[in-house]
Amino acid sequence: MAEPTVQRVRIYLNGEDRFGDRPLYQALLAELRQSGATGATALPALAGFGPRRQVLPNTERQPVIIEWIDQATRIRRILPLIGELAGNALITIEPVEVAQGVLRPGGPFGAEQLVSDLMQTEAVGIAYDATLLAALEHIAMARAELLAVVQNETVVGTVSARELVWRGGLRLPPNLLSVLEPAERDAALAALKERTVGEIANREVRGVSLTTPIPQALVMMIEWGYTQVPVLDGQGRLAGMFGQREVLLAAARQPDPVDAADVGVRVGMVMQAATARVALGQPLATALAMLITAPSHLLFVVDSDGRLAGILQLSNVLKHLQGDERNVLLAAVQRSQPTPAATLPGARRAIDALVEPAPAAVAFDAGLGAAARQLLNVNAERLPVVDSDGRLSGIITRGALVRALLQQSE
Repeated sequence: MAEPTVQRVRIYLNGEDRFGDRPLYQALLAELRQSGATGATALPALAGFGPRRQVLPNTERQPVIIEWIDQATRIRRILPLIGELAGNALITIEPVEVAQGVLRPGGPFGAEQLVSDLMQTEAVGIAYDATLLAALEHIAMARAELLAVVQNETVVGTVSARELVWRGGLRLPPNLLSVLEPAERDAALAALKERTVGEIANREVRGVSLTTPIPQALVMMIEWGYTQVPVLDGQGRLAGMFGQREVLLAAARQPDPVDAADVGVRVGMVMQAATARVALGQPLATALAMLITAPSHLLFVVDSDGRLAGILQLSNVLKHLQGDERNVLLAAVQRSQPTPAATLPGARRAIDALVEPAPAAVAFDAGLGAAARQLLNVNAERLPVVDSDGRLSGIITRGALVRALLQQSE
């Protein structure tokens, strides 16, 4: 006989049962929620007795029943976790027929998709006593934002590209190192020499388990402000890495709707309208003041009609500057405070000769899957969004796309 699709679990407790410093029923509800259960309710009973035939006479010892209705496959996954918390409780399972209601809204992820289904399994941690130069090399080679810090085979923290810049003393974004002259590169890396990962690592281990449902993992990442998190096994060892790229890969694999009317959520609904942009003919010095503080050190360039004309990147500008102008710009990038345009090079030169073609643009009415594919194809953090006339409407970032996909899956 086939397993029923939907089941009801009942967990019978005494009101006096506790887990740590809180009632056991509260601990069980919290575990169900964090493990991705669709929903559960704690019901107080007026009176009752169990195998010992003891009637519970007062409200503090009032019986409590947790009723949990969910997909059978999800119950099978989560129930062992509940058994560990409530080892002495009576737990029953029975099939139910749902006459009305939706157990889980549709979304880009299957109802039972876990972090382990999408994570990078080739992830390699960085040793706690490794040098910061080694960490930088790992980040550059893997194009990663985050490394898991490992000590005695256990993940004890993380170190990110951002921490290398500001806590490690790098002061320059890692992606600019490739356009530096040898002497400039040596000077930039001098602060990292003789320092170890353990000196700057974030010792608060923020990771997810192999059995964490994907929507739950995304909520945690958004709360922490992370684009990537380590995945840990039951012993706290590194099992993989999970991040925005894996989510976008899953979304990109979904087929596009045949009927344009069924695209659903469109890029224009989730894009960021405010963009770091400049116009052709803008003085280079003015653009540089914006470029230094712009996300990813990139500006979108428009023509006089607001149509996308290309991009301006700090790395490309550096390639074309020499001597004092180059030194001034490098010094400005390494400051923590904004630099006035009047002190930057290029006050009498326009940006036009330094503008590069945009790698790709996303249509305003494109679906989320199409946007995910375009971001992945060019390995970009953000892409311009254009209307039917090619005018720049806004930008779509990996983070905004992931949040939109999460909302569809909750």
